[in-house]
Amino acid sequence: MKTVTVYKRDGSEAGTIDLPDDVFGIEPSIQVLHQAIRVHLANARQGTASTKSRSEVNVTKSKPFRQKGTGRARAGSANSPVWVGGGVTFGPKPHSFSLNISKKQKRLALKSAYSIKASEDRIKVVEDFSLDAPKTKELADVLKALQLNTEKTLFLYGDKDDNMYKSSRNIPKLAVQTAENTHAYEVMNSDNLLFTKSAVERIAAMFQGGESSK
Repeated sequence: MKTVTVYKRDGSEAGTIDLPDDVFGIEPSIQVLHQAIRVHLANARQGTASTKSRSEVNVTKSKPFRQKGTGRARAGSANSPVWVGGGVTFGPKPHSFSLNISKKQKRLALKSAYSIKASEDRIKVVEDFSLDAPKTKELADVLKALQLNTEKTLFLYGDKDDNMYKSSRNIPKLAVQTAENTHAYEVMNSDNLLFTKSAVERIAAMFQGGESSK
């Protein structure tokens, strides 16, 4: 079981906490992790790219010029794909890129992501705290005290907190999320993970109780 230091908001040490091995100490499944990230990115695609075929472009239906005597190649309509303003051959059409992954694979991918970050010593834990109002500077000061203000950081906390979310929106390289709603892609897309103590406990209970992440 990996033991990490718990910090106060000012960066001073406040004790330690154990990270459960069944979440933060497993042998990562790179294959499942790759699949989960691929599915997440595919499902984020809008799939709205669209072009007009030659039957959809709005051009004259008349023959552009007479068949013979011009010295030019014969042409029957202006909607030909070889003409400027003509239709597009085999162009993209709106469609869904969505893929599926099982709940069991999604859980394994998230645990694999956590375990990779733990093995790289990229996890820090801070005591639970709250903000009375949206205050970007207060949250930025916490990150600076914990030396997490220069790299991409994912901050996971226990309960939903609108003030925490609003305070984070103008801080570069910071993403905040509740413990239940994070995804393997968000974990791997960050250089460091910052947990509150309640977030660690919530994650341990989530996997022990069989709940699934988004």
